[in-house]
Amino acid sequence: MGWSIFLFIAIFLSLQALVYYTFVRYWKTTRFYKPSHRWWSLAPFLLFNLSFLTVSLIWGRKFSPPEWFKIIGLYPFYVWMAATFFISVWLLIGKVIKLPFQIPIWIAKIFKPLRQKINSAKEKKVVKTVDLSRRKFVRYATMGISTYAFAGATYGMLKHDSYEIDYKNISIENLPPELRGTTITLLSDIHAGQYMNEKEMREYADVINSLESDIVCIPGDFVNFESRDVHMLTNAFRDIKAKHGIYGSLGNHDFFQDADYVAKALVNESPVQLLRNDHRSININGKKLFMLGVDDTRGSGSNMDTVLDYYSGLEQKVKQNDPEFNSAPKILLCHKPYGFDALASKEIDLVLSGHTHGGQVVPIKFGTFNLSFAATVSKYIEGIYKIGKSNMYVSRGIGSVGLPIRINCPPEITKITLV
Repeated sequence: MGWSIFLFIAIFLSLQALVYYTFVRYWKTTRFYKPSHRWWSLAPFLLFNLSFLTVSLIWGRKFSPPEWFKIIGLYPFYVWMAATFFISVWLLIGKVIKLPFQIPIWIAKIFKPLRQKINSAKEKKVVKTVDLSRRKFVRYATMGISTYAFAGATYGMLKHDSYEIDYKNISIENLPPELRGTTITLLSDIHAGQYMNEKEMREYADVINSLESDIVCIPGDFVNFESRDVHMLTNAFRDIKAKHGIYGSLGNHDFFQDADYVAKALVNESPVQLLRNDHRSININGKKLFMLGVDDTRGSGSNMDTVLDYYSGLEQKVKQNDPEFNSAPKILLCHKPYGFDALASKEIDLVLSGHTHGGQVVPIKFGTFNLSFAATVSKYIEGIYKIGKSNMYVSRGIGSVGLPIRINCPPEITKITLV
């Protein structure tokens, strides 16, 4: 984890430098610019980035400031970091788009005759007019993007914990009449820690109990980075109730430090029945419903080979011990949704996942179109998916990672009814 943190910091600071130098270059084209202004422009970058390095490297993830300090010291920091990151990505994309056109010109300028022709063409009035129009467009577009970035980051930070309760019906093929109407409360990606304290989790626990579902499912990421933060969660969730049980599986963040520590606390200090490549059979109105759960891995990527091997082993074990497994409905808790194509071939009736946070920061969202980093990894981002007889629901989760900011992607608690 150490090298990955330093690599992340290096990339982040490089993107910040891109924003700074772009701003100074733009400022030089105005009549207000003075040489001393480039140093004044550097001040906010130094202030916010030194804060970032101080919190990350000195206090680290154990830093838990009082509420008043969060408001005056951390919230502006979150907004600045999110907005400048978004602006830097916009600038970087622009440079990548221009690169194929610039490379031939750079090569041509090596040769003196071609260099003279290029310079001569730039002096023509029509070329100057087009170039001026292009520069104005890029300038105003960047100003618009910057305004959107800061406004969006501010709004996303203020609303990052404004959750929604979604009610969904999911049709299970050949569901016995005795199991129709069974309800499941799904929440994922709690990420107990800096951005999710015990008081906030107690509020979510009250919501879970108020929904009065038959089953509660939590498919992973109970903590963010610190294993010890699981105790905040177990304190908050010790009184949640469900008629037929509360079930959980571990996520990649639970493995970042000590998955066994997290698991032991959940089992000993909360009503969560943790399914670590394990299962439970529930009897509802005389009919069996199988609850299955698989561990995740430390990796955040889309490689699901290990997790799918976990499920294959679990499936084989349950089939050997319970002849009703093939015909009874099956619900699988699997933190990442990326393996749904393979899991659907097993005809699992319902897969419950999270991990993606629905994108968490979604600059553009229209219908099923989701422009976010999560969308670059997988087509499974949020909501209901179906392949053959298998269904999957991907929760947007209730916690945040990176920064406590959500845009076009509110936290979610879902009440599912099997029909």
